[in-house]
Amino acid sequence: MLIEKNLKEALADYIKGKPVTVLWTKDDGSMDVRLLSDILKQEENHFLVNVPAYHNPEFAQAVAEMVDQKRIDDCNREATPAGRTEKDGSTTPPSQSRIRL
Repeated sequence: MLIEKNLKEALADYIKGKPVTVLWTKDDGSMDVRLLSDILKQEENHFLVNVPAYHNPEFAQAVAEMVDQKRIDDCNREATPAGRTEKDGSTTPPSQSRIRL
């Protein structure tokens, strides 16, 4: 005899090894029946579970070093401007009016 259960109860029964039958309505309005085990064991299924992040101190250190290096590179670029770069990629030297002797 089959009885209807909610999802949580059905999954608990499945985990205990009991066969669970799934009944659903297709897009065309017809009904379909399959064993939950047949649905879950299809090779094309991928089960993704959200888990807490694992703190990896080595990764955190590597990221911090990359960020620090980028800041140093950015500061070096700002300290030695080589003129303006035009849209076409050419460089325009600083204007004569800005050069003081």
